[in-house]
Amino acid sequence: MDPIRQRRRLLVALFATAVSTQSPSPLLLRYTDALDLGALVLTLFFAAYAVGLVPSLLLAGPLSDRDGRRRVVVGGVVAALACTLVLIAADAGGVAFLVAGRVAQGLASGAVFTVGTVWLRELSGGDDDGAPGRVRRAAAVASAAMAAGFAVGPLVAGLLVQWGPAPELVSLLPSAVLLLVGLLGLRGVPETMTDRRPGRLALGVPPVARRAFWAYLLPVGLTVYTYAVLSLTVFPLLVAGAGFDAVFALVGASALLVQGSAALVTPLAAKLGPAVSGPLAAVLAACGCGLGYLAVQPGGWPWVLPACLLIGLGEGLGMTSGVAVCDRVAPPDRRGALLSAFYLPVYAGFVVPTVLALVSGDALRGGVPILVLGAGGLLLGLVLAGPGRAALRAAGATTAVPPVPPRVVEAAPEL
Repeated sequence: MDPIRQRRRLLVALFATAVSTQSPSPLLLRYTDALDLGALVLTLFFAAYAVGLVPSLLLAGPLSDRDGRRRVVVGGVVAALACTLVLIAADAGGVAFLVAGRVAQGLASGAVFTVGTVWLRELSGGDDDGAPGRVRRAAAVASAAMAAGFAVGPLVAGLLVQWGPAPELVSLLPSAVLLLVGLLGLRGVPETMTDRRPGRLALGVPPVARRAFWAYLLPVGLTVYTYAVLSLTVFPLLVAGAGFDAVFALVGASALLVQGSAALVTPLAAKLGPAVSGPLAAVLAACGCGLGYLAVQPGGWPWVLPACLLIGLGEGLGMTSGVAVCDRVAPPDRRGALLSAFYLPVYAGFVVPTVLALVSGDALRGGVPILVLGAGGLLLGLVLAGPGRAALRAAGATTAVPPVPPRVVEAAPEL
């Protein structure tokens, strides 16, 4: 099969998994409202997703380093399809099905996102085969595909929950169909991990990348979903409490802005390079929190949209620069393990709303904890601009994607 078609098929699987991951968000908000479960329970649904992610992120990359990329990604897509069906059945199974489905969804998506990104990079060729620009852009393309899925999923589901018939049933059907298409497409994508590592799994951060991980990858990972998940939980809950009615549609529109802007900004992240993109991501997230504080005040709901735009731009810059650094500082046989380690702080952000709800209590209604989270973003920016940039300089990973020959420029968009 044509290599371009192989990469496109893998991108479809990444996109479909991302759609299925975020499509339940408006439905979870609806169940919370219909069953009078409260803000804490809604945030726990997102924390349950993170609980499933942790073991998946720890094991999926190293497992693929040992046993191959294809086996892990195909298994993850199959599991994501099964999880979607479980969530569709939650209308009959209740809260237990919602929690179980979200935990299992974390397990499945963590494997697909981590290993699928590495697989796409390897399908794009090696730096010595005449296509270095295309290889280096693979991280940005993978991030864009996932961000687009994160945007489209909750938007379509939010519209169906707000105005569609039988929302518990129909809101997740598009996700199930896309996953099936993605699974069928993977049949023609070849394995790339031909030189496999026998024996035990090689877990954790490789020694050569430890300084870059602690000084750059950890803080830049915290700029991604720590702030993006506010658009799916804290913002809509507080805006609804302030009197806004069409909250399910607002969740979809907010997710579209966050993830759509994250997808669109990935080429800029590749041009700026990690040394600039990382600190800028933190500053944008902090500014988004400032606008988010205005949004949750009575009558301030229109501020949700620009807040989500800034947060989304920060997410795209942070995710793309982090994946690019993983690719540059890890040896080939430890790339999956390092990317898994990077995704741990990335997806730890799903727990933040639960922590905010538990720690702040009634103070959350006024929005002050959102400002505190914004201050944390500024602190992350200082770490990334100081120790983080120094670590990148030591690893030789500060530069942007370099110019490439015309032949490669023409091939790059066909990833």
